[in-house]
Amino acid sequence: MKNSRLVFMGSTEFSLASLKKLYDDGFNIVAVYTREPKPVGRHYKLTKTIVHEFAESKNIPVFTPKTFRDEEQVQIFADLKADVAVVSAYGLIIPQTLLDMAPFINIHGSLLPRWRGAAPIQRAILAGDKETGISIMKMDDGLDTGDVISMKSVKINSEMNYGQLSEILAQLGAEMIKETLLNLEDSLKKATKQLENGACYAHKIDKKEARFDLSDNAVEIVRKVNAFAPIPGAWTELNGKRLKVLDASLVKDEEDCEDNLVFESSDGKWIAKVVQPEGKKPMSGRDFRRGYLRK
Repeated sequence: MKNSRLVFMGSTEFSLASLKKLYDDGFNIVAVYTREPKPVGRHYKLTKTIVHEFAESKNIPVFTPKTFRDEEQVQIFADLKADVAVVSAYGLIIPQTLLDMAPFINIHGSLLPRWRGAAPIQRAILAGDKETGISIMKMDDGLDTGDVISMKSVKINSEMNYGQLSEILAQLGAEMIKETLLNLEDSLKKATKQLENGACYAHKIDKKEARFDLSDNAVEIVRKVNAFAPIPGAWTELNGKRLKVLDASLVKDEEDCEDNLVFESSDGKWIAKVVQPEGKKPMSGRDFRRGYLRK
């Protein structure tokens, strides 16, 4: 299978782990599709995705269509004569026209059918799930509704943030897609239909969701901090100014409160371990408590 013509589609760090794995293991990657460069920062500099940068550094042809609705883009894909396409956090809808040209295999960051959609990792943390995982799926024209080839689970501990969990899942997904592609014919034969029981949707994250109030439930605040760390960062207002909280945990023992930045909610206390005051760099909650709250 390594000599088969493989097209990779992805746009994020989660995607990059699988692309690197397939490249390093000698798969024949004939093209990479990723989202188009976007303006970033104060000066709105056009910035390529991390997947784009990697593919160019390895001299792999890169395509950045805005849509696959026009015939030109469909023909460009057809001309690649792909034997298989791998999709991981890409960001564009793949139409049936393309799905009919080759098997499309998706690396999805949840245990399907739970958390179909754009933000499965964050939604699992926000919901307080105890486990999540990777599903390798043969794509159809639905939203993450295709037949599942394989699944592996990962435990979520209460202090694990989005960045940490995403990295674990990305590496797991990279290993799983490699094994799937090495035995592609058998993999496709054993794919099974998803059950609808337990299906739910991981809607795209809105930055407005990152805000919380200090009177909110402590458990939900800590989950929100974890789900939005390291970026964009959950935030609240303290003394009329925005304060990001980048790391937090529930108070399990009163000794935990000593010299820490502790907040009390209706259901208990929680510790802000790392914070970022408005216009400042991140700092420990302890340093913030000593240097800012005592002024």
